[in-house]
Amino acid sequence: MVKNLRRAGALVKDFLWPSKCLFCQRPLEEGETLLCADCASLVPWTGEDCAQQGIHFDHCLSPLYYTEAFKPAFHRYKFLGHWHYSWAFGEWMWDCLQANDPDYSRFDCITWAPLSFWRRQRRGYDQAQRLALAVSRSSGLPLQRTLVKFRHTPPQSGTEQAAQRWENVRGVYRPKSGVPLEGKRLLLVDDVITTGATLEEASAVLRRAGAAEICCLTLARSAYGRVGKTGGNRETMGDNGGKM
Repeated sequence: MVKNLRRAGALVKDFLWPSKCLFCQRPLEEGETLLCADCASLVPWTGEDCAQQGIHFDHCLSPLYYTEAFKPAFHRYKFLGHWHYSWAFGEWMWDCLQANDPDYSRFDCITWAPLSFWRRQRRGYDQAQRLALAVSRSSGLPLQRTLVKFRHTPPQSGTEQAAQRWENVRGVYRPKSGVPLEGKRLLLVDDVITTGATLEEASAVLRRAGAAEICCLTLARSAYGRVGKTGGNRETMGDNGGKM
């Protein structure tokens, strides 16, 4: 009985705190945590370039660049069922938030850009929600769903042109019924920000519902260029958008 309990405890520990390198999957050696020594030197930290300005959101913080070194780990997390990576990824996001927005306690809640019902059912979890939960547990800020994605769309990762990304997410969100947003300060979480279309659309919907402040936090950001839509501003940009 005791032996079985110990074995079960070891399995739980390995699940929540992986014994393999998140990047290369090599078994970790004593003294290594999350990443092997080789991969630890490859983590694409954004450093002083972690912040980007938005149009409907105030700023977006991202601890990592979305590089080739990081993609395999992210792919396992998002598409291959390794949702437990969210605890490690969430810690990196939490560290970035503390370092670059130390007044984070002003936020009324943490929320996220949700998947459609169909995609969440197919995947088994919402990767942005898992990250938001991890940051919520670290920060002590309450987690609150504020958005519903009511229209299923093709994945953003399958659209190569920026204009296609913006069109793909147009008009796919609505505020969650019964959640008061007037005057609220929100920390909006997503996994990766590239053109910013998803977060801009989600933020636009929240703004129209009365949110006073929206700041975003993502795990990674595109390594190429800045977010935004050429010639856009709050008046001319579509107050619509979405996500996978």
